[in-house]
Amino acid sequence: MTTQELTLAIFNRIKKFRFIILVAAIAGAAGLCFLAMQTPVTYTSKASIFPLNSGSDVSGSASALSTLFGGSESSKSFTDDASINIIELAQSRTTREEVAAIRDSSQGNKTIAELLLDDINSHRSFMEPEVKMPSTEKALINWASGILNEGLNASINKNNSFVLTYTGRSPALVRTVSYGFIDKISMFYIDLKREKAKRDFEFATSKVDSLRSVMNSKDNQLIAIDKKTLFTNTSKLEFRVPTENLIVDKQMVRQQYATAVANQQNAAYKLQKATPVIRVLDKPEPPYDKQFKSPVIYGFVGFFGAFILTVILLAGGLLLKFLKDESRKAIFGDAEITSTSAVI
Repeated sequence: MTTQELTLAIFNRIKKFRFIILVAAIAGAAGLCFLAMQTPVTYTSKASIFPLNSGSDVSGSASALSTLFGGSESSKSFTDDASINIIELAQSRTTREEVAAIRDSSQGNKTIAELLLDDINSHRSFMEPEVKMPSTEKALINWASGILNEGLNASINKNNSFVLTYTGRSPALVRTVSYGFIDKISMFYIDLKREKAKRDFEFATSKVDSLRSVMNSKDNQLIAIDKKTLFTNTSKLEFRVPTENLIVDKQMVRQQYATAVANQQNAAYKLQKATPVIRVLDKPEPPYDKQFKSPVIYGFVGFFGAFILTVILLAGGLLLKFLKDESRKAIFGDAEITSTSAVI
């Protein structure tokens, strides 16, 4: 069979089964169009978060801004500024579980986990099974944490601002979840700063109290020596040396006490201004980015895909026979093929 004969045979077969091919193409177009229409529409919110710190907060190499937003090598761990990589914080399981446990008073005081389950069941495609309510609240929170992880994306833009996006099937729920993440991330960072400043102040205070008690102890010892030597010659060595040693010790402790008081005042100042100010530059408010599958495009793809596939199936036998003949020609030559055909 030559190439011309093959082309003619394929054309005749297509002509013979043209109605079957047309029906298959229409069925393919209808199938993909139906699939596109049944695919849930998703909405994506976007929020930009930025911390407003004072000049002294951003002066050092380990500043809260650089460590919080990944601007230095220390951003992946806790630092003296009590900062943590905010991307890891947003994507952590703890944060997602806390968001899933938030209750929305505007929607029947249900948790976000319950709202996610209802939302998925209300906007699921025909191929998605219905999600059953977990038996325990903990199991529900764990399930919702996985769903939040699929729709969440956190990144740092070129301006070192934190960008948080969330994709869901309901605009109202997307807004609730986005604000929930912003609130939990902000409060975690603020509480972390407060806790660090509080512990520094408590340590400085305990140090001052300890040194004060030591100074009082030295004073009591000096008073006791003075009472015992009231009618004694205190210029003698056995009486002068203990007094001098106690006075020297007290002076050393007093110097330490002065330093400790200064540290306490510094810690108290840091505790007073420990709460950072975090602002949302771009709020996660509608309109959101809407993603959906176009039934028209999917219809065209289904039509031509089913058309080509049906033609290939119908002409598969002719193509296979042509390839076998060409293989025999390449191995045995034209004479062998002719003699074989004559015998047949």
